[in-house]
Amino acid sequence: MKRLVITDMPLKGQNCRIMAQEENGRICSVHLEKPGQTRLLGSIHIGKVQKLLPNIKGAFVEIENHLPCYLPLIPQMDIIFTNRAKKSSELKTGDELLVQVTQEALKMKAPCLSSHLSFTGKYLVLTTGNCKLGVSGKITGKSKERLKSLLEQALPKDRDYGLIVRTNASEASEEEILLEWRQLLAEKDALLKKGSYSRPFTCLKKGESGLTDELKSLYWDEMEKIVTDLPEVHQQILSFVEQTEQAKGCSVSFYQDGLLPLYKLYRLEHGVQEALQEKIWLRSGGFLVMQQTEAFVSVDVNSGKNSSKKQPEEFYRKLNKEAAAEIARQIRLRNLYGIILIDFINMKASESREELLHLMREYVKTDPTKTIVVDVTALGIMELTRQKEKKSLQEQLQEVLEKTIP
Repeated sequence: MKRLVITDMPLKGQNCRIMAQEENGRICSVHLEKPGQTRLLGSIHIGKVQKLLPNIKGAFVEIENHLPCYLPLIPQMDIIFTNRAKKSSELKTGDELLVQVTQEALKMKAPCLSSHLSFTGKYLVLTTGNCKLGVSGKITGKSKERLKSLLEQALPKDRDYGLIVRTNASEASEEEILLEWRQLLAEKDALLKKGSYSRPFTCLKKGESGLTDELKSLYWDEMEKIVTDLPEVHQQILSFVEQTEQAKGCSVSFYQDGLLPLYKLYRLEHGVQEALQEKIWLRSGGFLVMQQTEAFVSVDVNSGKNSSKKQPEEFYRKLNKEAAAEIARQIRLRNLYGIILIDFINMKASESREELLHLMREYVKTDPTKTIVVDVTALGIMELTRQKEKKSLQEQLQEVLEKTIP
């Protein structure tokens, strides 16, 4: 079972809010942000096209505070214009349209936008520009059939939106799911109405707070306890749990101890510092070296000084298995994304190599973020890809440490 700890703590001279999930006494995921920080990700705006980029099939669109963002232009994209009738989906300079931020600014890249809007709930995601009904790949069997049948019967055939059933819906009641569908639909209709009479560069919907996003993403059947020492956060959690049937079995605790801060009790500062180091020691005496570059993340497995001279193959097999478990944990903990290349210790037996590949695929199945173990190259490098949903832990820390501009 897991615990979620939410608190503020000092980190390199800055006050930082941390949301950390703990499993079996070890931190398995972390999110850092400035207290009270609002997210650009997921926000919906009336944007204005400033420049078309036909060579790369995109456009620069300005949103709130005249922030330039990049909008990819895809075939048959559905666009909701606010300053002209939709006679064609072809964009022109000066067009005003509804856009949603799908990716925050990353290094030298501008934030990314989409003209297809998403409205996210605890169990469902309602989308414009796509009328399909989809179900999370982690929901299977009778549960998948039940949910799909329920929504196929409820949804009108002539709808102009789609629905995606989230993993959390597998344990939700039919009443909860149908209620949320109606709420998301009402939210979408209200936003489109507001957008029809608002001025360009208006923010119609702010991105969700880190806390709301964290609570919506939790697998409540795995969550034993949530603990915080922040009064306003405690009240928000209680309110969320009260409205979420699945969450009612989870204990919510308000921590009060002036002598021992919550972040010290759970050693969160140490956990974050450890997750930012390149070298990770294994219990067997071996170690990992994880390095993040512009193009990919590299992971090197080393045996250290503990190599066995009598049975090296068996030793390497056990070390690689231990390394695979720790790599899967570190990928999620550091929130790494993109291409990940792992150089395990070479093993002669093909059975051992196949076992390691299978084991790694099993480990990444528990990751809430889509992670794929592609294959092993001719040089023995295991290839993984992980979807980018949020900034990496390193990028989150850099954002927290940035000085606030008045």
